[in-house]
Amino acid sequence: MLKRVERFATLSDNEWIDRLTSIPPDEKAIDYFFNIKCAAFINYIAFTLLDNQRPESLIGTLYEFLSDNDWHVIRLFKQKNGASLYSYLARCAVNHFMALKKAKERHKTYHIDSPDIIKELDAITTVEEDKNSFVWQAFNQLNKRDRIILRCLVIDKKSTIEAADEIWPYVKTQNREWKSLPPVRVQNTIAMLKRRALLTLSIKLKEIIVLNS
Repeated sequence: MLKRVERFATLSDNEWIDRLTSIPPDEKAIDYFFNIKCAAFINYIAFTLLDNQRPESLIGTLYEFLSDNDWHVIRLFKQKNGASLYSYLARCAVNHFMALKKAKERHKTYHIDSPDIIKELDAITTVEEDKNSFVWQAFNQLNKRDRIILRCLVIDKKSTIEAADEIWPYVKTQNREWKSLPPVRVQNTIAMLKRRALLTLSIKLKEIIVLNS
């Protein structure tokens, strides 16, 4: 194992690009890349830009961003003016997380606390579903992916792993079976999608409430 880690540590930028974009993927190289090579800038983003979030909670988001569209961000890298792959990805990651943070702040005005929404979604499973309920109307306006995510994780109360078979086909960056990935990466990715689905639901619920007020 030590020899393998040492070998990863000496890979060149072009070798890293080949490893990350290879088919089939080199899972051990990918784990090293996200958990060790990217650790410094993930920590910076978590502790400095995002007010002391847990760094490991960002790995799923970073993986989704970098692997999107067949690792488009990685493939765009061109070594210019002495820039390294690491410095390029650190800049891309900072910009991406800052954009997510700003988008979240823009939606704060419309955000209804997730626990309240979860209680409402729970309620429609314990009584006959009231199709006139504002939450139910908002739920039905969601796209298919978000409905499946909330149905599995909130209404049916499945764990992330229990729901992975149903949810993973709707993960934009899924280019392999979720069972071949480390559980923590699957959990982080699906947890992020759940947060986005709840935010979208809260915005639609607010709009419906305003229209009916």
